[in-house]
Amino acid sequence: MENLDVEMGFTVPRPLEGKDDIKAGEIPAGKQVSSMHKGPYQGMEPVYEAVTKWIQEKGYVPTGVAYEFYYNSPMEVPESELLTKIVFPLK
Repeated sequence: MENLDVEMGFTVPRPLEGKDDIKAGEIPAGKQVSSMHKGPYQGMEPVYEAVTKWIQEKGYVPTGVAYEFYYNSPMEVPESELLTKIVFPLK
């Protein structure tokens, strides 16, 4: 968490320019491994550990970045129903 970089975004039909403090970016295409987590955000650590272990066992090398995609909100559903896709891009 010491070097945490938080980025937020959404899909757009075409590339956009950044403005002021807002910077444009993209998630590069390529190999990746992902897992869906259902439940509270505090319970995601075992998913990260399992995916990291799988990556090592299969001989892949992660890029060092992970993405989380939130499919719903704690304002909409109970914590037990939260869906989060965790994605690790691979080298």
